[in-house]
Amino acid sequence: MKEEWEQEGEEDRAETAPATDAAPDGSAPGEERDTLVRDLKQKTREAAEANEKYLRIYADFDNYRKRMQRDINDFRKYANEQLALELLTVVDHLGLALKHSCEAGETSQGLQQGVELVYKQLRDVLEKFGIKKFSAEGEAFDPAKHEALMQVEKDDVPANTVVQVFQDGYLYHDKVLRHAKVGVSKKPQPETVAAGSDE
Repeated sequence: MKEEWEQEGEEDRAETAPATDAAPDGSAPGEERDTLVRDLKQKTREAAEANEKYLRIYADFDNYRKRMQRDINDFRKYANEQLALELLTVVDHLGLALKHSCEAGETSQGLQQGVELVYKQLRDVLEKFGIKKFSAEGEAFDPAKHEALMQVEKDDVPANTVVQVFQDGYLYHDKVLRHAKVGVSKKPQPETVAAGSDE
């Protein structure tokens, strides 16, 4: 009986001992290694693709974030553009009132000083918020800043030079809020004498 137990024990150990020459799925060890290498390469490739996709998405998100920040900053910077444009009409009228009061003479000196003070205060407030008048007279005509209302024949200045300002132009920070309305120089046309006009 003891011999039977020993024999059964040896059979059990033989059944539970790992096979050295076969894989659990019945394939040879070399095939299993090739499969594992192939799977590892596949997973490495998938990980690289996922990492590349992540970097692209992160870059897109970062660009989007920067663009949104720039848009928000521009919105804050130019939020009062319409109000500023409306106020320029008031500035123009005060400037005209000041000009006419100067022409009226000394009888309206108190009015002139009052208008001058209001005009200066309003200009200071506008400047505080980034609205500045830009000079135009004597500069080369620039369609980005000037609106030509007429051409003036001038011999003493180069062609396409601003020689007259009808309405001042203004910048709102670095953007043109209102174009200056100007007269632009042109060279005089040579006078042609029609044939037979002296007869």
